Amino acid sequence: MSMLHYLGGFTIRETAEILEISMNAAESRIRRSKDSLKAESRIRRSKDSLKKELFVLMDDFMNYDGFGQNIEREVLRAIVPRIATIEIPVSDLLRAVEWYGVMLGAELQGEWSDEWTTAMLHFQGGSGAIGVPSMYLVKTDDTRRLTFKNMKHGYIQSIIDLYTHDLKGYYRFLKERGVDVNEIDWEQEPNRQGFGFRDCDGNSFGVCNVELNGQGEANQAIPQSHPYVWRVAGIEIPVTDLKKAIAWYTETFGMRVLGEPEEDWEAAMLYLDGGERLGVPNLYLVENQDEQRLAFTNTYTNVTHSVIDFYSANVEEMLLGLRSRNAKMNGVSGFFDPDGNSLAVCSAVHHGQVK
Repeated sequence: MSMLHYLGGFTIRETAEILEISMNAAESRIRRSKDSLKAESRIRRSKDSLKKELFVLMDDFMNYDGFGQNIEREVLRAIVPRIATIEIPVSDLLRAVEWYGVMLGAELQGEWSDEWTTAMLHFQGGSGAIGVPSMYLVKTDDTRRLTFKNMKHGYIQSIIDLYTHDLKGYYRFLKERGVDVNEIDWEQEPNRQGFGFRDCDGNSFGVCNVELNGQGEANQAIPQSHPYVWRVAGIEIPVTDLKKAIAWYTETFGMRVLGEPEEDWEAAMLYLDGGERLGVPNLYLVENQDEQRLAFTNTYTNVTHSVIDFYSANVEEMLLGLRSRNAKMNGVSGFFDPDGNSLAVCSAVHHGQVK
């Protein structure tokens, strides 16, 4: 009707006659159409104004951290929500499986076979373990182990840091079972927050009672299958230039830095904040001149193993992004960080984890 009146040029009477309705009905409908057109016009102007504001905000957003970088990082946080696996070299697979079961409460996935050269272990089962990475033990004759020396301070750095609610209790637990543990005088250091120890193959571990970003019990309850060890709190990575390493890890995985970087920082804690947070270990980048890197060779397959496997539901998209940044690739889904630490991306969902 409004088209006949406004666009066709017909009078109200002519419009009523064409549609075979009364004059009053035609007049009422045209008035409602006019009011509706005015409202739509106001909405359209409002939308145009809103679009302009959004474009201004987007422009400010882009200019804040370089064109597209913030958006890219938000996308990456969704692509890489957690760490799926930590790969560990061992010399005797059965011995290692038993050791990790007793000392860490890690359970074997599947039925043991004497023909195995690798074994997947997981921590607590159930929906509460959604972000806890599994441990992949790899039998190898390569003597390199997951450890490096802090050249500035002279001590051995742990690679895998576990979380415990009872630091002294776990210390006694390990000592009673003959584990190679750093000696601690608890009377002199009653407020100590962690200590180091080695597994049966010399891989370097640490344990702490500090709840890192997003890992608190308030989020969800994790069923405890071990009296002391609940999850992996962090993974320590040696780097030569801390600033460059921070830039690479934040841009590649969408990670965030815990705290504000300072000029004299020797290390930095980074965390993944996409997807399910509980149980997702942080990465602790340590600036260091030790040449040891997180990598080892599987002497059965001659493959350089990744040590940290990041989970992604979009592996191909992640790999395309890595290649576009000229990352050094390793096999089908492996790659190296700028310091030569061996990493990988996978879509595997292990026991207790979520897609």
